[in-house]
Amino acid sequence: MLAYYKRTPKLNVIILFFLMLTTPSFADPSPPAPLVGFIAVQAQDLTLTDNLPGRLESSRDAVVRARVTGIVEKRLFREGAFVREGDVLFTIDNRPFKAALQSAKGTLAKVIAQKKLNEANVLRYRKLIDKKAVSQQVLDQAEATLASTIAEIEIAKASVIKAEIDLDYTTVTAPISGFIGQQEVTEGALVSASSATQMAQIRQIDPLYVNVQQSAANILNLKAMMQQQKRVHQSPEMAVKIFLDDGTPYQYPGKLIFTDVAVNAATGEAMVRASVPNPDKFLMPGLYVRVEMPLITLDDIFLIPQKAITRTDKGDILFVLNDDNTFTPRPVQIARSWKNNWIVTGGLQAGDKVIIDGMLKVHIMHAQKVTPVPLADLRNQATEKAAGTSQQPMKSETPAAGVK
Repeated sequence: MLAYYKRTPKLNVIILFFLMLTTPSFADPSPPAPLVGFIAVQAQDLTLTDNLPGRLESSRDAVVRARVTGIVEKRLFREGAFVREGDVLFTIDNRPFKAALQSAKGTLAKVIAQKKLNEANVLRYRKLIDKKAVSQQVLDQAEATLASTIAEIEIAKASVIKAEIDLDYTTVTAPISGFIGQQEVTEGALVSASSATQMAQIRQIDPLYVNVQQSAANILNLKAMMQQQKRVHQSPEMAVKIFLDDGTPYQYPGKLIFTDVAVNAATGEAMVRASVPNPDKFLMPGLYVRVEMPLITLDDIFLIPQKAITRTDKGDILFVLNDDNTFTPRPVQIARSWKNNWIVTGGLQAGDKVIIDGMLKVHIMHAQKVTPVPLADLRNQATEKAAGTSQQPMKSETPAAGVK
């Protein structure tokens, strides 16, 4: 038993030496600085747009109506054809109107003759009154009769003009140039001036108008932004993009021409109108389209991905890289969001390196320094790593030979 205890120290030394050989050594216990993705920001000009639905309508739309009462004699156009302003479309039986014109002219000639007689009477009575052959009353009555005849002449002239106009209305012409639709009346039909019978309709489709409804809340927000930001201006004459119902872009850009000053009380929206060229007559009134129209243009702003900015009650903060790979929180001013980005209008300068990705790990590790990598490179590395993992061969599930 004593011999056993005498050999124990030697055995302990051998065991300790063996453990030293098999235990791994840790040269540096501190972890490496975490990777972060950054972008070097540059100022840019940004035009804010809004994509809204709308329907096309004719730029000019004229309904051809009867202006006299009569029987339609002829139709002189082809339905669906292009007509020019002044082209004859219909003729209405004009015989009653010719007779009315002749009657008006006869009445005018009659009162003109009566005027000559009354003028002669006045001259005669003025000579006789000097000789006291007639009374003053007779002369006054003759002068009044002459004045009444002069007034009747003016009435007769107006009747002649009215009869000429009615006669002209029996020839129905196109009030504007455009494409005419189907006829609403046929030969032999009675049309009425009192009911303004619709005879046809002409539409001018180059250009077309598209009316869209814009939210009044958005309009007010934009006006507030314009008041708050100095580097902003309106875009009243900028082109608008038109997209068909299936999303296909239309080849010709439109132009904003009108913004209503009142809000529809029922919908809370205001109307905005754009003019759309249609030289190929491809578009038609009534089509549903979407309109991407400019609202305002912001100058010298920075677009920062939303994940890079922390929004708090005390302000908005992002992190900027320093030259020694440390980072500094930076308060910034935000105008609004735009396509998964924040529009930063203050707090940044061109060339600042803004950390976009990786700050969550930095905060968890309480790291003071980081390993900066351009955001595009960092994402490429992640993509390549994911692709390599997915391409690793799967373990064969086929049993080995002889195994059942």
